[in-house]
Amino acid sequence: MEKYDAQKAARVWQRVQAEQPQMATASQLQEMLEEEWLDATTYLQLARQFQGPIREKLQRMGKDEQTHAACLKGIYTLTTGGHPAQKTKQMPPESPQTILRRCYGREMRCLAAYEALSGDKEYGPVFAQLAAEEREHCKNILHLIGKMDLK
Repeated sequence: MEKYDAQKAARVWQRVQAEQPQMATASQLQEMLEEEWLDATTYLQLARQFQGPIREKLQRMGKDEQTHAACLKGIYTLTTGGHPAQKTKQMPPESPQTILRRCYGREMRCLAAYEALSGDKEYGPVFAQLAAEEREHCKNILHLIGKMDLK
């Protein structure tokens, strides 16, 4: 009979657990919801400062973020049986470039979280779709920064 190697067994279990799809916790969902609500509010407020294609793109992104928040709220409700706390934050008075830089960071955080959760048995396809849309938002933000006259 082989001798039991506790360290080897621990490494094997770590690999097995790492391969298991990640499931969203209530606190993760709440955090992502807050990010989405803030982005939605920010894009819609920022859109008021511009005209034409820039305004339209920001408005579309704001509506997308509202849809993301609604999906997350639905997942939260189905998984916890409760309703998430809705905390509203306002966009601080900063330059559009600084605001978009902050939005880019939030989009990247949500993208990483959605990609990690795309293996979820029940909601994986929804998280995968949200990740694809966040990827598009990242591209749009970079496009907007490059297109805006931010002097």
